[in-house]
Amino acid sequence: MKLKLILVTLVAASLSVSVAVAAPPPGKGKPPTTGAGCKPKVTVVLKGTLVSSGATSLTMNVTSTNRWGRAYDEASHSILVTADTKVRRQGTKTPDLLVPGDRVLVQARACKADLLAVGAPPVLTAVRVVAHPAAA
Repeated sequence: MKLKLILVTLVAASLSVSVAVAAPPPGKGKPPTTGAGCKPKVTVVLKGTLVSSGATSLTMNVTSTNRWGRAYDEASHSILVTADTKVRRQGTKTPDLLVPGDRVLVQARACKADLLAVGAPPVLTAVRVVAHPAAA
């Protein structure tokens, strides 16, 4: 009887150890802290003047930012634009119709760890671009 009890205890212990050590299946578990699909993501807000724009990117001189955009402050930066980017400028909804010299506000999402890392800041993909004509 004691032999059966010991045998059952060993089997139960070995099963519980293998379950505790097993890795989560792909796509499950903690998300990565850098790269695609990272968490936490933060919003980077850039304000400035538009230098040039096209169908897939825009270049702007950054004059002010929020806390997360400090790495992009006081320089000219190229920002990617996708089909999902919301662009607004007096009824215009496409980035290639923006006019150089416009005042722009760009909102983008980036990994918090990538922004805090030492080195060149990551390339931003705009979520929203709001533009206004240059002040008269």
